[in-house]
Amino acid sequence: MRRLIRLRIGLGLSLWPLLFALSGCGKPEAKPTGTVLVSMADNSYSPAIVHVPIGGSIVFINAGRNDHNAVAVDQSFSTEKTFGHIKMPPESMSEVVFPTEGVYPFYCTFHATPDGKVGMTGVVVVGDVRYIPPTAERGVLQPVDTASGVTRHVPKDYPTIQNAVDAANPGDLILIDRGVYNETVFVTTPSVTLRGVDRNETILDGRFEVGTGIMVGANGVVIENLTARNYTLNGFYWTGVTGFRGSYLTAYNNGDYGIYAFGASNGVLEHSYGSGSPDSSFYVGQCAPCRVILDDDIGAYSGLGYSGTNSSGDMYVLRSRFEHNRSGISTTTFDIELHPPGRETVIMGNVVTDNGMDNEAAGFYATETLAGNGIALVGTHTNRVERNFIGHSRNHGIVILPILDRHFWTASGHVVRDNSIVDSGRADLAAGGFGTRGNCFADNRYRTSLPWGLEVLNGCRGLRLPIAADLSTYMTFFGAIGQVRAGRFVLNDYKTRPAPPPQPNLPGGADAPVRPALHAFDDHPLNLESIRTPTAADAAQHATPGVK
Repeated sequence: MRRLIRLRIGLGLSLWPLLFALSGCGKPEAKPTGTVLVSMADNSYSPAIVHVPIGGSIVFINAGRNDHNAVAVDQSFSTEKTFGHIKMPPESMSEVVFPTEGVYPFYCTFHATPDGKVGMTGVVVVGDVRYIPPTAERGVLQPVDTASGVTRHVPKDYPTIQNAVDAANPGDLILIDRGVYNETVFVTTPSVTLRGVDRNETILDGRFEVGTGIMVGANGVVIENLTARNYTLNGFYWTGVTGFRGSYLTAYNNGDYGIYAFGASNGVLEHSYGSGSPDSSFYVGQCAPCRVILDDDIGAYSGLGYSGTNSSGDMYVLRSRFEHNRSGISTTTFDIELHPPGRETVIMGNVVTDNGMDNEAAGFYATETLAGNGIALVGTHTNRVERNFIGHSRNHGIVILPILDRHFWTASGHVVRDNSIVDSGRADLAAGGFGTRGNCFADNRYRTSLPWGLEVLNGCRGLRLPIAADLSTYMTFFGAIGQVRAGRFVLNDYKTRPAPPPQPNLPGGADAPVRPALHAFDDHPLNLESIRTPTAADAAQHATPGVK
């Protein structure tokens, strides 16, 4: 396994048994539902704020190069008790069950202080407990929905971004001048706006040494007009928050996700670009209802352009481009995140092209098992895939599959309508495996389907066959797993991807209005009726300038 094993991507077969098979372990015994995966990268946990139900568990995996562990500040749990050693070497795993409600800060005894305040730290929130990260020495601050009128300049007033964040009050603007900032920032002050003077010249650079560029654990925070590159985990990351917005962001060559929202709701990710991430350029997971909108984004040269696991309810992926990835868009269900199954995602008006067609994209072993698909709905329910253009997919344009994790998750109730699908390697439309039923296909412009007659026999206005799925489609993923285990996967190092071309700046730049994101979802215009189906001419005209 490589350093960044993540289970939050779509597959035709469970990554849970795959992960253990690749590591030489047996299939794990079923444990209480409500399991969340936490990666131990060098110097950080991801996610660092974790919510689990009472009786739920966390699977810690050491995805770094050094020994790590996870020990509660109050000594109530530690990975050494379940793993059997004081340290977890690289590629090892440990599962901890949490039977009692509460908030449990934890830390790595090798890379943090014993009070859990400095270094490699995290927090587990068990049960229905409200948790707001305290700001440094100021306790808990309340979010606001209006700007304060205060601007804090970096580096003119504060030498680092973190210094400005620690000094800010809710509603403040932190304006970051042009330059390269070698730091990782943790935002615990609600309703602040972090804005770069120039999107392409205000850059956070992790130098492949630290985990995340900016991590947000407070409500209503906006990040805009910035670039984050060369982090071992994520570029921009919101976790456990209500209300967030990311606008005019660029995230490239980060070792896990580019732009990432986990356990976060009421948010918007817009006009942003992500590339060169082994897992996905954009990721939204573990939210129900999510109330999250992706609008006018670009995800390229990554394992997945967009990945959503257990993300459900008012979840929208709109008017975006996902191209030259190993796979374009995937919605999935896994037992290692809360709120399964994934459901009720609207995928509309997107251009999804050239996925799985070359080896230029970053990726890792698990993303390769789904490579070659434009849009994949895996173990999820009642999604709408409408008015998209999907072209030049190595395997399938649109594919629907069930998944086996700790539970078997069917794929049903999806509406696939009015899409244009061209030049797919195996089939433009496909449904595979057992438990793929109750889906409908109508008014799509396509050439081939697996099984034959998929749209004819499963129209949205007529009788749907109870079982209409192609086993060869499902076996494609078993074959991909065999290729991975045989060592035939071409692994591109995310560190070596060329930089993307310059991207558009925030209109108004440094002088743009400041709008805290406490109600970002409600404030974003959402008019689905106005979204049309892109054409092949649109796809060619607006193709992302490539770096090959």
